[in-house]
Amino acid sequence: MKKQILSFVVLTALFTAVFTSCTSSKTMAVLFPCSDHVEQCCVVDSALYDPDPVIRKAGLEKTNCQSAISQVALNDSDPEIRKLALAKSSNQSTISHVTLNDREPEIRKLALAKSSNQSTISHVALNDREPEIRKLALARSSNQSTISHVALNDSDPEIRKLALARSSNQSTISHVVLNDRDPEIRKLALARSSNQSTISHVTLNDRNPEIRKLALARSSNQSTISHVALNDRDPEIRKLALARSSNQSTIRHVALNDSDPEIRKLAQQRLN
Repeated sequence: MKKQILSFVVLTALFTAVFTSCTSSKTMAVLFPCSDHVEQCCVVDSALYDPDPVIRKAGLEKTNCQSAISQVALNDSDPEIRKLALAKSSNQSTISHVTLNDREPEIRKLALAKSSNQSTISHVALNDREPEIRKLALARSSNQSTISHVALNDSDPEIRKLALARSSNQSTISHVVLNDRDPEIRKLALARSSNQSTISHVTLNDRNPEIRKLALARSSNQSTISHVALNDRDPEIRKLALARSSNQSTIRHVALNDSDPEIRKLAQQRLN
């Protein structure tokens, strides 16, 4: 009976050793190069598609085949292995595809940093679902059309602000001054606008008193200045407009009709 038990233990140990040797042979071949270069290359290539991520990673670290690296960067199920493949890739087509399509934001960000394709960078600036990645793409974009589109349409105020600072398109700047929902961004756009028509429109119509005041200071249109002196709902702004008006008819009307006694007095002092 003891002999039978001993025999069973020996057979079990032998079977385990053989099984382990078989299942780990690829790992050993990848980790420890064999003498036959062709055989080694075949082992490495097959390792890239092994179900075991440890073996795939080891194979990836060994290979310099850009085609194989691209396949891993595009298709491996393990984010860490895709990241490693991306780091080894020099194929701009692969890098662009990862930048646009990888489901992991961190990998898309790394790919964007390696991309030299302005079309890809523009697409990311306009469409990536992560604000941080759109911001990074905007910083790398040299396309004024893309920058303008971001300044006008991005959902993130911080990104619109950054795009506005990089835009050289007066039409875009005017559109931001007139339409952006963020007062701080409208203010920044106003400071960059050289369009007197836009400045006049803001002076007369912006819902923010501070922005109307800033626009008034930049307006050179006497008709606009007169309209503000006569009609703005903010006494401080009417006073500033009166000080800039050279139209005696406007000054006389203010002296007679303004609801603020101080403004009426200032206007009376300016009558010839």
